[in-house]
Amino acid sequence: MLVVVTLVPALVLAAFLVRRVARDNREAIDRTLLEAARVEAAVIDAEIDGTIRALTALSLSPRLARGDLAAFRDEAIAFQQTQPTWYRVILVAPDGRQAMNTAYGLDDTLPPIADRDSLARVFSTAAPVVGNLRQGNGRERQLAFTVRVPVRRDGMVTHALTAAILPSALVQIIQRQVPAPGEWSRGVLDGDGTLIARSPDPETFIGRQATPEMMRRRLQREGVFPSVALDGERVLTAFSTAQISGWNALVAVSASSVNAVGNRSLVILAGAAASLLLIGGGFAFVIARRIANDIESAAVAADELASGYEPEVPRSRVSEVRRLSVALRRSASMLEARERERDEHIAQANHAREIAEGANRAKDEFLATLGHELRNPLAPALTALHLMRLRGDTQGMREREIIERQVQHLARLVDDLLDVSRARAGRLEIRRHPFEIVHAIATAVELASPLITARRHKLTIDVPSTGLLVNGDETRLAQVFGNILNNAAKHSDRPGHILVQGRVDGGDVVIACADTGIGIDDELLPRVFDHFSQGPQSIERSQGGLGLGLAVVKTLVELHGGSVSAASGGPGRGSTLTVRLPLLAGAAAARPAPQALTPIGATTRHVLVVDDNHDAAEMLGDMVRLRGHAVTVAFDGLTALRLNEEFRADVAVLDIGLPTMDGLELARRLRKQSGDRGIRLVAMTGYGQASDIEASEAAGFDVHLVKPVVAATLFEALGE
Repeated sequence: MLVVVTLVPALVLAAFLVRRVARDNREAIDRTLLEAARVEAAVIDAEIDGTIRALTALSLSPRLARGDLAAFRDEAIAFQQTQPTWYRVILVAPDGRQAMNTAYGLDDTLPPIADRDSLARVFSTAAPVVGNLRQGNGRERQLAFTVRVPVRRDGMVTHALTAAILPSALVQIIQRQVPAPGEWSRGVLDGDGTLIARSPDPETFIGRQATPEMMRRRLQREGVFPSVALDGERVLTAFSTAQISGWNALVAVSASSVNAVGNRSLVILAGAAASLLLIGGGFAFVIARRIANDIESAAVAADELASGYEPEVPRSRVSEVRRLSVALRRSASMLEARERERDEHIAQANHAREIAEGANRAKDEFLATLGHELRNPLAPALTALHLMRLRGDTQGMREREIIERQVQHLARLVDDLLDVSRARAGRLEIRRHPFEIVHAIATAVELASPLITARRHKLTIDVPSTGLLVNGDETRLAQVFGNILNNAAKHSDRPGHILVQGRVDGGDVVIACADTGIGIDDELLPRVFDHFSQGPQSIERSQGGLGLGLAVVKTLVELHGGSVSAASGGPGRGSTLTVRLPLLAGAAAARPAPQALTPIGATTRHVLVVDDNHDAAEMLGDMVRLRGHAVTVAFDGLTALRLNEEFRADVAVLDIGLPTMDGLELARRLRKQSGDRGIRLVAMTGYGQASDIEASEAAGFDVHLVKPVVAATLFEALGE
């Protein structure tokens, strides 16, 4: 009895210790599996984050911003080659159409996208989105998932830039994780619960739906539970949800392996209890606590790794824990290498963007200087012609009219060139107000009438005076219809017929311009609105031009939310250009009443003319004198200030690009010199970009005129 009484407590204690060790062993395995799943989720997040950052850098490409898809496709192909996990780079419009795909040419027919859900989320959230596994609609019908980032222009999301990535990329990532003890398997579930990656045997399982038990469990962020795998094996599964993608990282070990470890521990402990129960139980308890502490340290290290810090990996005498420690060290090294590689790619993309932006700035500066230098010699030529007309010279009248038309034509070419540059840079300004479209057409007829008259064309205007109300920039739309009329006049045989008709079609104002000209070849018709595009012309029928007029038309119409199209029956059968603009309903046209001009000589003004181009200054002074005003002329700012001390000008017409003192500074000093008497300041310059106009307004100019200037515009600017 004494023996029994002595052994019973020992046996009870041994049983307690055996149960405690078995529980601690299972908890240790659970924690090890869960921390391995957390590490895998962190690695997936790092990969997806790198892809998002790289795509975002690519979306800021100046080539994409200006709509040059050919150049952007080449850039995207080069960028894709630096991303070994990317399968395709795709640019997608809001309606789901592919605008660009690195696997296709720009002229190829692009297939519809497979994952419309992720595309809709990009445009609704204006944020990066990770799509689910889908079979593509292209030639290869590949299984792939997508990472999409929004492309913004003027604060609006216009496209989604997409990287299509094969599942093999994720398979490689999880395969690089060091296998844990036992027969472990790893996998990744996408947002639909589809297996997007697995190791081992990825070919067998990728694309299959997760088990019902897994689908129910994944509603939680993470967990560990026994289950039956897709291959029918009983396993212990741990999962953790990646923060960026929302995908589930899976780590599983066979139940037999888990039970084998537990059974082995139980056998050892039972034998120890039979031989030396108290000592063995105590020893087992100590070992169990040591294992638990080592696993807990490993869990802390895994949390540090998932948070982006370098983990403090514990040292342990337990082989399984040592192998897990090696896996954590390797995962930390891999994450650090990926971060360095991603940062290098982003730095390269930023450097390329800086180079492109520098080139664009240099181009803009060149075009601004080009416009100024081309306009300056045109100004005195046009002024001299106006002066001859005002003097009533009848000699060589026909020749003067020809020269005047050609000078105005050259001025329009310069304006078109600069407008194209501004449009491609996204800096073309539109100042909207409600007005009847007939007003813009009337202005366009005035602009085009010299060429139409010279070629003896018949012009018919069939546009209602009311009912065609639009909200737009009247000056720019007059430019649109002026370019269309000039195009029709240039390419119509003499004499020809030009018909302009206007109507309402649903919610659009439709203006169609038909001519009886040379027509448009079917091959040229799709490219008629491209920059620098002209049809083939024989020497005797060449009409000149840079091929910019219709390109400017298309740009300006689209900035108004409209569209323009061309149609033709073929060579020799004429053509029709049709402009569609949104109809403004329920508003009244706001047009300022025209200002009445003061009769010639009714008010004599003192006018100061300053221009370093002597011809321009003298011609302008003569024309103003002929109007009945007192004029003094200077060729630099210091001389102008000295002369004005006695002349006391009422109006000053100043060039901006003056020597020793520019026109902006001269305007400020003249304003100060005039004091309470006041002075009207008119800028007349070859610089006509938006920044130039803003600078002249800031300097105190009342009017900004771009050379060459017609007489009526000049006299209106003088305040007549």
